[in-house]
Amino acid sequence: MATTNLSNLQQGQQQQTARRPKTIFDFLDDPRVQKGIGAVAGKFLTPDRFLRLAINAVKKTPLLAQCDPQSVLGSFMASAALGLEPNTVQQQAFLIPYKKRAKVDNQWVDIYECQFQIGYRGFITLAHRSPHIASVQAEAIHDGDLFDHMLGSESFLKYRKALKDRGGLIGSFCYTKLESGIEMATVLPLSEVEKIRGKSETYNALMRNVEQADNQKDREKAEKKLAETPWVMWEDDMAAKSAIKKHAKQLPLMPGDAMSAAAEIDSNADRAVIDMSAMADPDVVRGVVQDGYSPPAIEHQEAEHLPADLGKGKRQAEPVEARQARQQPARRATQANVDQETGEIQGSGDNWEPTAEELAEIQARELAESGGFGNVD
Repeated sequence: MATTNLSNLQQGQQQQTARRPKTIFDFLDDPRVQKGIGAVAGKFLTPDRFLRLAINAVKKTPLLAQCDPQSVLGSFMASAALGLEPNTVQQQAFLIPYKKRAKVDNQWVDIYECQFQIGYRGFITLAHRSPHIASVQAEAIHDGDLFDHMLGSESFLKYRKALKDRGGLIGSFCYTKLESGIEMATVLPLSEVEKIRGKSETYNALMRNVEQADNQKDREKAEKKLAETPWVMWEDDMAAKSAIKKHAKQLPLMPGDAMSAAAEIDSNADRAVIDMSAMADPDVVRGVVQDGYSPPAIEHQEAEHLPADLGKGKRQAEPVEARQARQQPARRATQANVDQETGEIQGSGDNWEPTAEELAEIQARELAESGGFGNVD
């Protein structure tokens, strides 16, 4: 009788465990996931080290545990494939929890989803790993600086920072010298820098708070918070970072170069059109990072369960043309509210405002990304 009761109790506990939604820690403990990470991790990160980094990243950012676990797993897979440490003091890559509205059981609710973003130092790290790049430099340009450049057959770039009376920000640039001896540069005028700034969740939210303040006291409080954002405190660094990311997409890199893949992934993440849940599949990640395939676009459907053949390498990554043809309707629906020039999301209807906890997390990430700029040879 006692044996029967014990058996029933064990079966009940197993059924409860089966009904409980899987967390990101459950996925990371899954041998198939560990095998998948081992399949995509390159020579710069061992699977064991990356698993420790992943667990620590979730522990240090508790909101990640509330995100769709597959979007977190997909972000980890992308980070491992690029060989970049996520959410560490190296500031190479960031897993950021974002709140969004979603329909669950015919009701609109707030859910969290993880987005993957590559930091300034991540791009610099990948640039130095590239066999094609000898050096890279990025700077903000002020009105009092000496700056001149020309493109074409007699291209050149001259820059000297004024040591006093620099004046206001007028742009930024990124310069690289390739191993072949060819020199390349990308110059962003102030108008383009401001468009990129328009995609900052923190800056936009706090600007709205200033504009919508009901009284002088609320306005002063909102202006004080706005003044603490990276785009105000570290305007030069953020402008330089913007030039680096724009420049990375224009370098003559071959498919399979991690720098090229990182630029494509980060660009799609900025425009909120990349499906990080799909990146949980090792074959998809390898196709994007190693073979130069287009990152998977968001499709409006329920998240799939973890692939049964995760890590077995049976499924071939889908070619760019086939994926684009299949995803075109979904991409059009996803991008309907996205400014195609700036990437800024227009009028989603949610009027999303970050909570204090979310705002602190986003601001900390942007502040971390803004650090350590200058010459890197």
